[in-house]
Amino acid sequence: IGWIGTPNTARYLNVVRPALKEFANQNTVKLILVGSGNIEIEGVDVEVRSWSEETEVSDITDFDVGIMPLYDGPIERGKCGYKLIQYMACGLPVVASPVGVNRQIVESNNGYLVDSTDEWVDALSTLREDPSLRMEMGWNGRHKVEENFCLEATAPKLLSILQSL
Repeated sequence: IGWIGTPNTARYLNVVRPALKEFANQNTVKLILVGSGNIEIEGVDVEVRSWSEETEVSDITDFDVGIMPLYDGPIERGKCGYKLIQYMACGLPVVASPVGVNRQIVESNNGYLVDSTDEWVDALSTLREDPSLRMEMGWNGRHKVEENFCLEATAPKLLSILQSL
Protein backbone atom coordinates (compact mmCIF):
# COMPACT_ATOMS: atom_id res chain seq x y z
CA ILE A 1 0.00 0.00 0.00
CA GLY A 2 1.46 3.35 -0.92
CA TRP A 3 0.92 7.01 -0.20
CA ILE A 4 2.82 10.07 -1.43
CA GLY A 5 2.60 13.56 0.00
CA THR A 6 4.25 15.96 2.41
CA PRO A 7 4.65 16.12 6.19
CA ASN A 8 1.81 18.67 6.15
CA THR A 9 -0.61 16.35 4.32
CA ALA A 10 0.47 13.25 6.26
CA ARG A 11 -2.22 14.14 8.82
CA TYR A 12 -4.75 12.63 6.40
CA LEU A 13 -3.26 9.22 7.13
CA ASN A 14 -5.12 9.42 10.45
CA VAL A 15 -8.33 8.87 8.44
CA VAL A 16 -7.12 5.44 7.37
CA ARG A 17 -5.01 4.54 10.43
CA PRO A 18 -7.65 2.26 12.05
CA ALA A 19 -8.24 0.45 8.75
CA LEU A 20 -4.52 -0.02 8.16
CA LYS A 21 -4.10 -1.48 11.65
CA GLU A 22 -7.03 -3.85 11.12
CA PHE A 23 -5.85 -4.82 7.63
CA ALA A 24 -2.29 -5.47 8.87
CA ASN A 25 -3.69 -7.56 11.71
CA GLN A 26 -5.28 -9.88 9.10
CA ASN A 27 -2.58 -9.72 6.37
CA THR A 28 1.11 -9.30 5.77
CA VAL A 29 1.35 -5.78 4.45
CA LYS A 30 3.88 -3.02 3.96
CA LEU A 31 2.86 0.61 3.91
CA ILE A 32 5.24 2.78 1.88
CA LEU A 33 5.03 6.47 2.70
CA VAL A 34 6.86 8.88 0.39
CA GLY A 35 7.48 12.38 1.69
CA SER A 36 5.52 11.97 4.91
CA GLY A 37 8.29 12.44 7.41
CA ASN A 38 8.63 9.98 10.28
CA ILE A 39 5.35 8.16 10.92
CA GLU A 40 4.64 4.99 12.82
CA ILE A 41 1.40 3.04 12.89
CA GLU A 42 1.16 0.40 15.58
CA GLY A 43 1.05 -3.09 14.06
CA VAL A 44 1.83 -1.88 10.53
CA ASP A 45 5.15 -2.38 8.74
CA VAL A 46 5.81 1.20 7.61
CA GLU A 47 8.62 2.18 5.26
CA VAL A 48 9.18 5.93 5.09
CA ARG A 49 11.00 7.27 2.04
CA SER A 50 12.17 10.78 1.34
CA TRP A 51 10.59 12.41 -1.67
CA SER A 52 12.69 13.42 -4.63
CA GLU A 53 11.79 14.27 -8.18
CA GLU A 54 14.30 11.71 -9.41
CA THR A 55 12.77 8.79 -7.49
CA GLU A 56 9.09 9.80 -7.42
CA VAL A 57 7.93 7.56 -10.27
CA SER A 58 10.00 4.56 -9.19
CA ASP A 59 8.71 4.96 -5.63
CA ILE A 60 5.09 4.97 -6.83
CA THR A 61 5.65 1.95 -9.06
CA ASP A 62 6.78 0.05 -5.94
CA PHE A 63 3.18 0.31 -4.68
CA ASP A 64 0.48 -2.26 -5.48
CA VAL A 65 -2.25 0.25 -4.67
CA GLY A 66 -2.25 4.00 -4.02
CA ILE A 67 -4.35 5.55 -1.27
CA MET A 68 -5.71 9.05 -0.77
CA PRO A 69 -7.49 9.39 2.56
CA LEU A 70 -8.98 12.81 3.31
CA TYR A 71 -11.12 14.51 5.90
CA ASP A 72 -14.30 16.02 4.48
CA GLY A 73 -13.79 19.74 4.94
CA PRO A 74 -13.75 22.88 2.77
CA ILE A 75 -9.99 22.72 2.11
CA GLU A 76 -10.11 19.03 1.24
CA ARG A 77 -13.10 19.54 -1.08
CA GLY A 78 -10.92 21.98 -3.02
CA LYS A 79 -7.98 19.63 -3.51
CA CYS A 80 -7.15 18.66 -7.09
CA GLY A 81 -6.68 14.90 -6.68
CA TYR A 82 -3.11 15.09 -7.95
CA LYS A 83 -1.89 12.04 -6.02
CA LEU A 84 -4.70 9.94 -7.54
CA ILE A 85 -3.64 11.08 -10.99
CA GLN A 86 -0.01 10.21 -10.14
CA TYR A 87 -0.98 6.71 -8.97
CA MET A 88 -3.20 6.10 -11.97
CA ALA A 89 -0.55 7.39 -14.40
CA CYS A 90 1.72 4.70 -12.96
CA GLY A 91 -0.94 2.04 -13.61
CA LEU A 92 -2.13 1.57 -10.04
CA PRO A 93 -5.61 1.00 -8.69
CA VAL A 94 -6.62 3.58 -6.11
CA VAL A 95 -8.57 3.70 -2.87
CA ALA A 96 -9.68 7.14 -1.75
CA SER A 97 -12.04 9.10 0.42
CA PRO A 98 -15.15 10.29 -1.46
CA VAL A 99 -14.28 13.97 -1.05
CA GLY A 100 -14.23 16.72 -3.64
CA VAL A 101 -12.83 15.93 -7.07
CA ASN A 102 -11.97 12.39 -5.95
CA ARG A 103 -15.60 11.61 -6.82
CA GLN A 104 -14.91 12.45 -10.47
CA ILE A 105 -11.46 10.88 -10.73
CA VAL A 106 -12.19 7.52 -9.09
CA GLU A 107 -14.62 5.27 -10.92
CA SER A 108 -15.64 1.70 -10.20
CA ASN A 109 -13.33 0.47 -12.97
CA ASN A 110 -10.16 2.12 -11.59
CA GLY A 111 -10.54 2.07 -7.83
CA TYR A 112 -12.73 2.48 -4.79
CA LEU A 113 -14.24 5.44 -2.97
CA VAL A 114 -14.54 4.44 0.67
CA ASP A 115 -15.67 6.15 3.82
CA SER A 116 -15.67 3.81 6.81
CA THR A 117 -12.96 1.62 8.32
CA ASP A 118 -14.82 -1.46 7.08
CA GLU A 119 -14.97 -0.06 3.53
CA TRP A 120 -11.23 0.71 3.56
CA VAL A 121 -10.44 -2.82 4.78
CA ASP A 122 -12.82 -4.42 2.25
CA ALA A 123 -11.35 -2.46 -0.68
CA LEU A 124 -7.76 -3.20 0.32
CA SER A 125 -8.61 -6.87 0.90
CA THR A 126 -10.31 -7.19 -2.48
CA LEU A 127 -7.30 -5.69 -4.24
CA ARG A 128 -4.85 -7.82 -2.24
CA GLU A 129 -6.68 -11.02 -3.10
CA ASP A 130 -7.14 -10.33 -6.82
CA PRO A 131 -3.96 -9.39 -8.72
CA SER A 132 -5.79 -9.45 -12.06
CA LEU A 133 -8.33 -6.92 -10.73
CA ARG A 134 -5.43 -4.70 -9.60
CA MET A 135 -3.94 -4.89 -13.08
CA GLU A 136 -7.28 -4.20 -14.79
CA MET A 137 -8.09 -1.25 -12.53
CA GLY A 138 -4.55 0.06 -12.96
CA TRP A 139 -4.83 -0.12 -16.74
CA ASN A 140 -8.23 1.61 -16.64
CA GLY A 141 -6.79 4.36 -14.44
CA ARG A 142 -3.82 4.83 -16.75
CA HIS A 143 -6.21 5.08 -19.71
CA LYS A 144 -8.28 7.73 -17.89
CA VAL A 145 -5.16 9.78 -17.18
CA GLU A 146 -4.08 9.58 -20.82
CA GLU A 147 -7.52 10.70 -22.01
CA ASN A 148 -8.18 13.42 -19.45
CA PHE A 149 -5.10 14.65 -17.62
CA CYS A 150 -2.00 14.36 -19.80
CA LEU A 151 -0.51 17.30 -21.69
CA GLU A 152 -1.88 16.08 -25.03
CA ALA A 153 -5.40 16.09 -23.60
CA THR A 154 -5.25 19.30 -21.59
CA ALA A 155 -3.20 21.60 -23.86
CA PRO A 156 -5.89 21.88 -26.58
CA LYS A 157 -8.52 22.62 -23.92
CA LEU A 158 -6.35 25.34 -22.39
CA LEU A 159 -5.60 26.80 -25.83
CA SER A 160 -9.32 26.89 -26.64
CA ILE A 161 -10.08 28.72 -23.38
CA LEU A 162 -7.30 31.24 -23.98
CA GLN A 163 -8.41 31.83 -27.57
CA SER A 164 -11.99 32.43 -26.43
CA LEU A 165 -10.81 35.26 -24.21
